[in-house]
This record gives sequence, C-alpha cells and structure tokens, in this order.
Amino acid sequence: MPAEEGSGTQAGAGLCLEWKQLNYYVPAQEQSNYSFWNECRKKQEIQILHDVSGHLKTGDLIAILGGSGAGKTTLLAAISQRLRGNLTGDVVLNGVAMERDQMTRISSFLPQFEINVKTFTAYEHLYFMSHFKMHRKTTKAEKRQRVSDLLLAVGLRDAAHTRIKQLSGGERKRLSLAEELITDPIFLFCDEPTTGLDSFSAYSVIKTLRHLCTRRRISKHSLTQVYGEDSFATPSDVSTGSNSIEMEVVDNSHESLLLSMAEFPTLSVLNNSPNGTLKKGAICSIHQPTSDIFELFTHIILMDGGRIVYQGRTEHAAKFFTGLGFMLPQNCNPADFYLKTLADGKENAGEILRTRYEHETDGLYSGSWLLARNYSGDYMKRMQDFKKIRWLYQVYLLLIRFMTEDLRNIKSGLIGFAFFMITAVTLSLMYSGVGGLSQRTVQDVRGSLFMLSTEMIFTFSYGVMYIFPSALPIIRREVGEGTYSLSAYYVALVISFLPVAFFKGYVFLSVIYASIYYTRGFLLFITMGLLMSLSATAAVAYGVFLSSLFENDKMASEFAAPFDLIFLIFGGTYMNVDSIPVIKYFSLFFYTNEALMYNFWIDIDNIDCPVNDEHPCVKTGLEVLQQTSYRTAEYTYWLDCASLLVVALVFHIVSFNLVRRYINRSGYY
Repeated sequence: MPAEEGSGTQAGAGLCLEWKQLNYYVPAQEQSNYSFWNECRKKQEIQILHDVSGHLKTGDLIAILGGSGAGKTTLLAAISQRLRGNLTGDVVLNGVAMERDQMTRISSFLPQFEINVKTFTAYEHLYFMSHFKMHRKTTKAEKRQRVSDLLLAVGLRDAAHTRIKQLSGGERKRLSLAEELITDPIFLFCDEPTTGLDSFSAYSVIKTLRHLCTRRRISKHSLTQVYGEDSFATPSDVSTGSNSIEMEVVDNSHESLLLSMAEFPTLSVLNNSPNGTLKKGAICSIHQPTSDIFELFTHIILMDGGRIVYQGRTEHAAKFFTGLGFMLPQNCNPADFYLKTLADGKENAGEILRTRYEHETDGLYSGSWLLARNYSGDYMKRMQDFKKIRWLYQVYLLLIRFMTEDLRNIKSGLIGFAFFMITAVTLSLMYSGVGGLSQRTVQDVRGSLFMLSTEMIFTFSYGVMYIFPSALPIIRREVGEGTYSLSAYYVALVISFLPVAFFKGYVFLSVIYASIYYTRGFLLFITMGLLMSLSATAAVAYGVFLSSLFENDKMASEFAAPFDLIFLIFGGTYMNVDSIPVIKYFSLFFYTNEALMYNFWIDIDNIDCPVNDEHPCVKTGLEVLQQTSYRTAEYTYWLDCASLLVVALVFHIVSFNLVRRYINRSGYY
C-alpha cells in the first residue's frame, strides 16, 4: 500500500495534519479570434490541483517531487493555507477543521527565496522577529536566549553578528529556517529549501529538518533537573563532550528517540514551549535532490499535472514502481529515476502510476479521516491563548527597523542629500539678488517661489516611488503570516518620513533664503520652512500612492508623468486659477504656491514703480496676489497648510487600501 494507514493514534502521542480532495483554480484570460475592434476576453479558470488528498504526521519529513508545473508549490501553499483564490477541500488537524489563522499559528512557511532585511545582522533579525512571534509577556532575556539557541542549532553562532547581505546562500537559508523556528511550530512547510545551494549546504539544511522531525529535543539543563547531575556519568548509557549528550530515551508511546545536544540544544523546552513533548512534521517541495538528500526524507509525494501519482514511505517507492514494470537501475539516484519516469511521455508513465495509486488508495480519504479524532485539545488551546504584542509596540519596532535601515544605508542617503543640496545652491546662485523688490524682480521672486515648491514636491515624490515595489515581498509575507498588522507597518512607514521631510525642508530653504530672501527676517524663514516641510510630507504621500498602484517602480514612474503635468498646470503658475475653480484643489502645487506667494507678498506695502516704465505697475504685494488670482484672506496660509495635510491623508488612505487589496488577493507565498 503506497500510503500509510495509521490507526488509532493515542491522545497526546502525536498530531496528524490531513488534507482531503483539494482543488485549486486560477483565472485565465483567453483572447478571442474576433477583429481588433470587436476583441473581447473570456474569463475562464485553469485547474491546478485535482482532488489531492494526503496526510502529514509529526515525525514525518516529506518531499514533494515533480517536474516544473506539476503543482508542488501550489500544493504546499494550499495545505499550509497560505494560498488565496478558489481553493476547495478540507484541511484538518486530528479530525478538527483548521482555519487560516489557526494554521499560521501552528505552522511556519519557509519560502523558496529568503525575504528579510539585508542590513540587519543574523542576531538582530532573529531578535527583532522574536518580539512579534513570541508571547507578549515573554521577557527580553528569554527572547535573547531563544535567539542564541536557534543560532547555535542552525550552525550560525559564529556568523551571529554578520549582516545578512554578507552571509552565503546556505547561511541565509538556515537563518530563514531559524526564523520559522522562533514559534517552535509543529509543522514546517518548505518551498524548495535547497534552491541555489551547493550540495553540502543543501544537505545541511535537509539534515537539520530531519533532526527536527525525528529527534526529541531536550536540553542538558532539563535532563539535569530530572535525573540529577550524576545521570551523565554512566559510560555505558551516555557519551558526553563539552557540548553534547547522546542517549536513548523511551517515552510513553515506547518510541526510541536519539538525543543530540551538539546540534539541537533547547529548541523545545525553551520558554516552557507547549511543543516540548512533540516532534515536528515537515513537508518540502524539492527539485532534483541528490541521493544522500533523498535518503533523509521519510516519505515522498510524487506529482504530475496537479495530481498525486504516489504517496508513501521513501523505501516503498521503488517497490511500487517495480510492480508496474518500471525497474530502478542499480547505482541510480531514485529521485532522478522517478522524475525521469514521470517525464517519459512515450510510456504514459504518469497516467499508469496515477491509475494504480488511485486504485490502491480507493476509499482511504473518503468518509472518515485517517486518524482517530480523540485527542486532548491542550495544544490547540495553548495556541489560542497566544497574545501578540500590542499595535503601538508594533509601530514602534517597525519604526526602529526603518531607522536602522536608513542609518546603515547612510552612504547612499548622503549622496542623495548632496545632490539635493546642489540643487539648492544652483537655485540660490541663479536667483541671487532678486530680494530687492522692484517691478523687474516681481517675476523673479514668483519664479523662485515656484521653483522652491516644484523641487520639493518632485524630489520627495520620486524619492519614495520605489517603496512598495521593493517592499511588497516582505510585506506580503510578514503581514500574511500575522507577524504584524498592515496598518502598523504603514503608520510606521509614514512616521519614518516625517523627520526627513522637516529636516530637508528647512535645510533646503536655508541655503536659498540666505541668498535671496534674507532681508525679510527670521519669522518668514520659519513659516516658509514649515510650509516646505508640509509640502514634502504631502509629496511623500503622493509618491507612496503612485508606488502602490503598480508592482514595479518603472511603471509607477511612467504613470506619474500625466499626473505631474496636470498638477503643474493647475498649480496657478501656467494657468490662471480662476479658470479652473475646482480641479485646482487636487493639485499639491496649487496649495504650496499659493501659501508661499501669500506668505511672501501679503506684508509688502510698497513696490517701486518708475514713472517712465512702459509695463503695468503693481504697487503692493496684495496687487501681486490679485494679479495671479490667489486668495488674499487672512486664513489663506493656514488653510493651505491644513489642505496639504488633508491631501496627504487622502493619498495615504487610498494607498493603504491598494496595498491591502493586493496582499489579500495575491496570498502569502
């Protein structure tokens, strides 16, 4: 029989995750053969998974094998409930249906490519994630201990203070595994954990998973408490070294388990983990494993075209293939043989294997479930009692992460700031000397104020346009896994830009003010600087909105061109604002230009007007404002400041909902 028929597992002896008749559909768009003008699209669905059933018990390490497009990753995401879309079927734990939030609490999903902040060290990354993944009442000392134990367990103790971007591919993969083990999950789902690794690193990763699944993890300290210090002094039973203990232990279910403290110290008993008496179960999608890696798996699942053609113990697979006339050659990697057999279209091997498998498992996954339903609900109860850190603390930690990233990327930040200041110096040189008010300098002052607003808005909006396209993988994974809320991430992101906006706003203005407007006094500098900072804040919101529209920054920058054109025209410099009474209120340039013009000109009571001047003469700052059709009421400046904040808020609300919709639609993996 290819699939194991476990029977009557006793309560507390182990957990079994089962999936039954999973079907997954994705929408497909097919263009019709009509003419260009009558072309239409027909909405269809493509079925990726076809009535897939199976089970994963604690203690099992399962490999999902199959060719490209066989549905390996889709099956993994469906079982772990990290998948969005049209998925039908059931996923249960010991007969109890699992909701998505419950599954994310008892399991971890290791993605194919590591997704983390590259500027953090390995220790910092794990310690940061421990705040989100461990109970809110866990002390800092306990979190540090958990991180230290995990680094030792995955062999990264010597690289603990190395930045992630400097780690090798194998070290990054093991760091990702350590991150998933912070919560000490019962089930691990790994999407091609050996991708991009050399043979030794790949073997190390799978060997780590094998130990997690098949070996009891008990610390020396815990054994000392139970058996006393003398329990480690018997040469016939225990072999000890400075860091290792190996002994045979028989538990209540009479399973003989090997303890290896050299490789996996204190993974389960740390922090009174509820999983301390349970082994783990892991399932991996894997592409062409070597023979030594293949032998580490206890079970395999072979897939072809979204269907399972074999599921069972690794050592039984050869017998199953031989029974159908597919002989395994000597000195051949079994995994290569199985995959080549499935890919052999001449003998229609996939159809033959699937028919035989379905015949032998007929009725196994129909009606009742594979394992008995009687088990104590203590484990699930403890999982339900888990409390995450509060929302404000999430915002604080994420803000710290953003600030740390900026500080460690200070070189690129300083280069960008240098170019920003070069622009300020250029403007100050070009408009130097226009501060003396006359009929000839009115236009120059208007032009300098306009350049102030445009440089500030363009610099900040285009500077953040890359934010979401580059951060979406991290957001999608960490928010989807319930690490933190999307609202906390977004609020922390917005707050992180505020100090930069105010600092750059005043520094940029100070260079220009000292060259052009210095005769107007310090109060005007303060009010103009406040306006520039608010304009930068609104520009950030505008840039974030553009970045949330698309998944890549190139599309966002191209789409920004028509928006920028419209906003510039409606800003009041290129077109009289009286002719655009409503649309102008959607323009950031309008509010910034109007407030700058009002702030500068409203107190000007006298402008020299030569008698022989042939051009129209404006005598006061009020006339300048009236000529440009800007408002002249006393509340104009503060109304424009408030309007910039409102516009920023609107952009952020729209952007937040766009990002949330994308995450909810695309899934977590």
